[in-house]
This record gives sequence, C-alpha cells and structure tokens, in this order.
Amino acid sequence: MRAFLTLAVILAVAGSSAPAAAQDFFRTLIAPLRPIRPYVPPQPQMQQPQAPAQRAAPAALPDQKQIKIIETPPAYEGEMARLAEILGALHYLRPLCGSKDGSRWRNEMQGLIESEQPPAERRDRMIASFNRSYVAYEQTYRSCTPAADLAIRRFLDEGAKLSREIATRYGN
Repeated sequence: MRAFLTLAVILAVAGSSAPAAAQDFFRTLIAPLRPIRPYVPPQPQMQQPQAPAQRAAPAALPDQKQIKIIETPPAYEGEMARLAEILGALHYLRPLCGSKDGSRWRNEMQGLIESEQPPAERRDRMIASFNRSYVAYEQTYRSCTPAADLAIRRFLDEGAKLSREIATRYGN
C-alpha cells in the first residue's frame, strides 16, 4: 500500500508536464466525496390514547419454574471456601506422606456439605474449591518432602482455627 501511494505521488509530481488526463490521476484514485448533509433528528410520533377495550392485556406472569431466586451467600462463605481448599490439600498430601487417613479428609468435606446443606450453586463452588486444591497439590508434589510435611502441619493448624472461628462466630 505504501509503495502504491509513493508511486501515486511521483506520478502526480511528474504529471505537471503531462497531458490533462494524467494530471487527473488522483481524481480516479480517490472517489469524490459526497456532500455532508446536516443531521436531522427523527420527529417523535404522537400516539393516540387507546380506549380501555383496545389496550393490550398485561403479559402473563412467568411460571414458578422460570423465576430464579438469587440467594445472598452467608457471611462465612469465604471461610468455608478456604476450609474446602484445606481439606482438598490434606486429602492429597496426608496419604502421600504416609498417613493412614484413607479418605478421612474427603469424608470431612462430605460431612461439611451435608451439615451446611447449601443450595446447588454454593455446593458446586465448595466442591470446586476442594478439587482445585487437590489437583494443585497433586501437580506440585510427587513425593513427600519436608515442604509437604510443613504444608500439612500448617493446613491442620489453619483448618482447626477456621473451624473454631466459623463455629464461634456464626454457629447457632
């Protein structure tokens, strides 16, 4: 494109001594512009009031199935998500480091969900937090290392602290 414009400029300059048809090169290159018309806003249309018999019936109310209730998450939603992450990490790390826990941490998560009885969306978020943490530590640790042992100890401490805080602050 740049070469084409350069060629056009050269031809225009050289065309000053050329025939009149060659001097009109730019007119054939660039189409003439249309004149600009002033903007005229559309005129509002006046509607005649309808007689009561002519008015449309109100739209039917949606079925109960179509109404989606938006539930406000509880104040401890963040703490519960973090607790689910801790349980997911422990579910992977503890057996990796030789603990005979089996599926204890998964069962703890299941018990947490059953006791909480969250709506489907919150339940799915809690499970996703558990699974995301499990997968993250599975990708990070292939064998038990001192860092994995330290992470386990810290997760046990943080999980116990979170459980107490949630129960104390928000428990019945």
